Amino acid sequence: MKLLEITDNEIVTMDDYPIHDLQTGVSDGVILKLYFRIFQKHCANIVARTIVLPKELVASAFDKKIKKKFDEFEKNHPQVKYFALDGNHRTTAASLTKSKIPVMLFENDQDCKDVQKMNDSAEVFRPYTNNSIDECVLELKDHFLKVEQFYTVAEKTKRMVEDMSVEMPQYMRDSFNRK
Repeated sequence: MKLLEITDNEIVTMDDYPIHDLQTGVSDGVILKLYFRIFQKHCANIVARTIVLPKELVASAFDKKIKKKFDEFEKNHPQVKYFALDGNHRTTAASLTKSKIPVMLFENDQDCKDVQKMNDSAEVFRPYTNNSIDECVLELKDHFLKVEQFYTVAEKTKRMVEDMSVEMPQYMRDSFNRK
């Protein structure tokens, strides 16, 4: 497993718009606020890294219809290199604060086993861990078969900031809109 620091326009994120905590209420909304402050204060080293997979690995599992949509997306997003398997709150907070996103790049079954060990010692926040890279790919494939659209972390964050129906504190919007 490789540990990387990447930008919000390099990652395809899952399409849960807006992220769940902003939809469900106060206690969940605290999660994004907490991560926002962590990234704002440059303390991202204390949070679990987001799990990402190489785009080629995930895209190769798509059926023809989804593959065609992804190919179109990719033409307009040549900087995309990864798919996020988790970390919607963390990646959004990083994007809001214009921070790099700390990630773990999964490329093989050993990476899954290593994270299972990290889970046992509470070093990651993933409530379950896939047993193989194929299970990781299948999870993403199934997700994108249902939603049939792709967004980078940057695009989803921008959409959330611009969508005034999303309950987001103004200080987060202001942070994102600063040059």
